[in-house]
Amino acid sequence: MKDQVELTLHYKTYEHPFSDEWLVFLHGFGGNYNIFNKQMDYFKEKYNLVFIDLPGHGKSPFPPGIDNLLSSTSQQVIHVLDRLNISSAHFLGVSLGTVIMQTIAMEHTDRIKSMTLAGAAGKWLKWGELIGKITISYPLSHILPYMFPFKTFAHILMPKRNHSTSRNFFIREAHKLGKQAYLAWAYVLRDSHKVYEQLTHQSNTIPKLYVSGSEDHMFLKGITKHVKKEALAHLHVIQQCGHVCNIEKASEFNRLVMEFIDSIGGSRFGYGQVVK
Repeated sequence: MKDQVELTLHYKTYEHPFSDEWLVFLHGFGGNYNIFNKQMDYFKEKYNLVFIDLPGHGKSPFPPGIDNLLSSTSQQVIHVLDRLNISSAHFLGVSLGTVIMQTIAMEHTDRIKSMTLAGAAGKWLKWGELIGKITISYPLSHILPYMFPFKTFAHILMPKRNHSTSRNFFIREAHKLGKQAYLAWAYVLRDSHKVYEQLTHQSNTIPKLYVSGSEDHMFLKGITKHVKKEALAHLHVIQQCGHVCNIEKASEFNRLVMEFIDSIGGSRFGYGQVVK
């Protein structure tokens, strides 16, 4: 195991003694790479792993004065891969991490072998969009402590008792974000549907596995519609599971992802389909 601070982004690697395949992990809004604790031991038995803290999260500082946070972060992730001499890798992201991955897919297509998008944050439900616009509007964002709207969103996205582990993790870790990073990423997440809309006008040959919980009420409807527009996309819906399916249903999630990555180059998955 190696723990490094390089090129602004903090990351951790696990190197496999025999495998030349790499799997890159990108966490969600307010978290850090520890959200993948239930994936680390499982996947390190077969792949080389890279866990990255996004800007402002975990041990990665938030850079001031960034004009395009998505594009900048995409480039920083590529810099990490360059530093590690990784020409291309499989990617796994959760929520906000899926938006970063989609940006990388558009800007650096050749660096991605496959994409697993857990709790993909595409089109919000209308009432969710409205709440987002209100809580990060100029007046409220300068009056309210930033953790107030974050806690509100955490309970809206993950309202049930079986979502509590995921919800509590994100609330606890979000205290470390700081207001500047919170607002910058909140704007990105609020407009995440624009990234997915851009994808419908571009084609690539990257196989994509979307994994969402049946109780991910804010995003599941939009992602289901989006997947049908992507030629090499497949959606698996995990039952009795919320937004952060890699935590809530870790065993099922890990098995699905492993099978998907192992299938790359084959025809096991019926792309463009939704499985419940």
